[in-house]
Amino acid sequence: MTREEFLAMVKDVHEHPEHLAKYRKKYKNVYPFSDGIFKMLMANEAKPQRTVKFLNAMLGLIGHKAIKTYTLGVPENPGVLNDKTAIFDIYGTTQSGEPVLIEVQQTFNKLFVDRLIYYTGRVVSRTVKKSQDYKLPHIYVLSLLTENQFPKEPGTYLHHAQIVRNRRIFYNKLDIYLVEIEKFFAIDKRTPPSKRETTDRAEMLRLFRDVLEENEIPEEKLKKLLDKDFMKDVSLVGYTDETLLNEVDGMTNIIYEKQGSYLQAKEDVALAMLAEGDSVDKIVRVTKLPKQEVINLKRQAAKEPATA
Repeated sequence: MTREEFLAMVKDVHEHPEHLAKYRKKYKNVYPFSDGIFKMLMANEAKPQRTVKFLNAMLGLIGHKAIKTYTLGVPENPGVLNDKTAIFDIYGTTQSGEPVLIEVQQTFNKLFVDRLIYYTGRVVSRTVKKSQDYKLPHIYVLSLLTENQFPKEPGTYLHHAQIVRNRRIFYNKLDIYLVEIEKFFAIDKRTPPSKRETTDRAEMLRLFRDVLEENEIPEEKLKKLLDKDFMKDVSLVGYTDETLLNEVDGMTNIIYEKQGSYLQAKEDVALAMLAEGDSVDKIVRVTKLPKQEVINLKRQAAKEPATA
């Protein structure tokens, strides 16, 4: 079940729960990047090496830097006084006590980076106790973006963020990896096979694409990248109606939030591209806005006085 198919199912089943049986017959696998399903798949205490393999591939960690063990921690960091509570999708530590935070971002959001930095800040603040010095551990953040967060960069799906000073690494113990999943699929599809990326990260993403497209995956490939039980764990057969309906409810709330903010976000991108002199046709290609809307935005921008 692809993301588009999953969202269509969510809209239908939210209004007609009885239609769930129809989708059970139509699809073989669940949508693995839905919040609750992803946690069940990748925060499975009975299969810790699955998470270890996934993280090493997605973070590009090899050799002495590779994660060997990953111990799940409490995913909720309660707020104090006026602080907001931080609820992580998956939170854990490596064998060296290095925190690793995994977040799945379901929709384009202008404040996405702000939220990610806030969550990361909460991880930092809880690593130092009273009477301890300020020696901080290395912290990894992996954010899986199910929609393109950076539409102006159609050829780049991986974004590695670090703290720099004068274009040089200033603090080397914070690594943030942002992975645009659907953009990777698009890049991979239009790239000749001989020139496609050959990293473990790319192979891991291709495995998930096979899950989405319900392709057969050789057992040897499963064992190498995750484990031989993974396909059984993504099978719709293993999920109760109650679990799936809970996922529908959760995603419905996200869809409604998206409807109120996504159009504005795309218009903001269009206005930024207009300010840089990009053509109307290019903006339509990138934002998927109707051409007339882009033309209207261009006229609107031309009428507004420039700000100092």
